[in-house]
Amino acid sequence: MKDVGKLIEDRFGKKEPAEIVNKITDGLDIEIPRPVKKEKKSPNNEGKAQNELLMFFMGFLLFGGGLYWVFNSFTVSSTWGAGYWGFAGFRMPMGTMLIPLLVGIGLLFFFEKKAIGGFVCALGVLIILISLITSLSFHATSGTLYTYILMFGMVAAGAALLIRVLFKPNNSKKSDD
Repeated sequence: MKDVGKLIEDRFGKKEPAEIVNKITDGLDIEIPRPVKKEKKSPNNEGKAQNELLMFFMGFLLFGGGLYWVFNSFTVSSTWGAGYWGFAGFRMPMGTMLIPLLVGIGLLFFFEKKAIGGFVCALGVLIILISLITSLSFHATSGTLYTYILMFGMVAAGAALLIRVLFKPNNSKKSDD
């Protein structure tokens, strides 16, 4: 007695099982249940939202932690108040920065129209702020190249994750059914 599988193989050759079943049942009044194909589930929106929320928090932690680490690894010193400040090659005593501010305050009280005095006061404050900022010098604390790469890498990775989540186009298609 021959094996059933061998009989089918001799009769129909080595073909896919669905093709063999179709040839055997062709002309017969038999309905053979076909295996149900599993449908691939489309990713649900809840899973995407959780993934985006996780990416946002991871980016926030990386970015914030990296910035904190960067800011704590530099020292700031100032030469402001050392007696002289320079602008365009001229060195002047520090008190000369206050002259535009004091003149502007005087003009505010002297004229009825406050525009000129306000402009001179704003100019004096701007000169003081510029001299303060330009007198700052930043010095990195000692560390290895690995720590600096890690610190700036954290900032870059966190910023990239935040940008990816915050500026990603919304692809949710709404149907009007």
